[in-house]
Amino acid sequence: MVRRRKSLLDDGDARRFAIATVHAETSQLLKIIDEICHRFPPNDDLHFVRYLLRMIVVETKRTMGPDDP
Repeated sequence: MVRRRKSLLDDGDARRFAIATVHAETSQLLKIIDEICHRFPPNDDLHFVRYLLRMIVVETKRTMGPDDP
């Protein structure tokens, strides 16, 4: 019989951690893409990437609870 180790996070904590991580990393990528778009116009290909990143940031912010960072 193989024992499974207990996870350090429960399902709610793991979900919040994943969403907070995606939000933080996507926000950083969005800042980089914004800077590139402002410094080196026109960047039509990056405008679509920026649009997608903004959608992810907004959705993860909406999904995060008020006590999440």
